[in-house]
Amino acid sequence: MSEKNTEALKDTSRVPLGERQAWSPAQAAQVYSLDYEGVRLAINNGDLDTFRPPNRFGKPGRRRVTKAAMDRWIRGMEE
Repeated sequence: MSEKNTEALKDTSRVPLGERQAWSPAQAAQVYSLDYEGVRLAINNGDLDTFRPPNRFGKPGRRRVTKAAMDRWIRGMEE
């Protein structure tokens, strides 16, 4: 099973996906109806800002994308 599919299975939050303030890159692609590989490429190129919240051990966790960063990146693409 791919990482994208396993992330969807592990999502136990009660907050609807579209109402969250931050997502994993795969979730952000789903919310904005974009190609996951395109979002990942933008992150790797530095065009889309991400952050890594601490995990339960205090080390950097998985990459997250904020709603503000997604909106800023999309506005930049439209110009």
